[in-house]
Amino acid sequence: MLRRSVAGVVVAVTAAAGLVAVAPAAQAADVELLSCVGTGANTFDPGVTLQLRPVTITSTANYGPCVSSGSPAITSGGYGVVVTGLLSCLAGSVSITVTITWSTGETTTVAANGVVVLRPANETVVVYQGTVTAGRFSGAEVVMTAAVVNTTPLQCLTPEGVTSSSGAAAIVITQAA
Repeated sequence: MLRRSVAGVVVAVTAAAGLVAVAPAAQAADVELLSCVGTGANTFDPGVTLQLRPVTITSTANYGPCVSSGSPAITSGGYGVVVTGLLSCLAGSVSITVTITWSTGETTTVAANGVVVLRPANETVVVYQGTVTAGRFSGAEVVMTAAVVNTTPLQCLTPEGVTSSSGAAAIVITQAA
């Protein structure tokens, strides 16, 4: 079970969307192994409308700067993935498995579930919670956040829907002490 509060993650993402990066505070029993801020971008097929429906999401994230424990130090990383989620302009959920390639050449594979937790001012704030299943930090817990801005909110009302979004992203990897 993840030891991070969703409220703490929402604060972190909301701050990141305002161009201020704040990582959620770890509980005393957690050791932070890595934290990064960065950006993410998505395309949606079909476009996201007010109707909840299956959507193919092509998603990328570029993390950096990063702070990591251990050696060699990780300074940046990123991933690209194509997944299908159940989305609308008002709600949604998606399960992902991503392999992040770090500046060290190492990889981390994460399996996580994401839900929309907040939608202020045309932002879609998604919190992914999961586990590192392979690579560096194997067995650790992960919270990935994305605060993507819908620059065309009226597109939600059209048959085409919203076809892309981008914005702030963050990742925190912890392990119980």
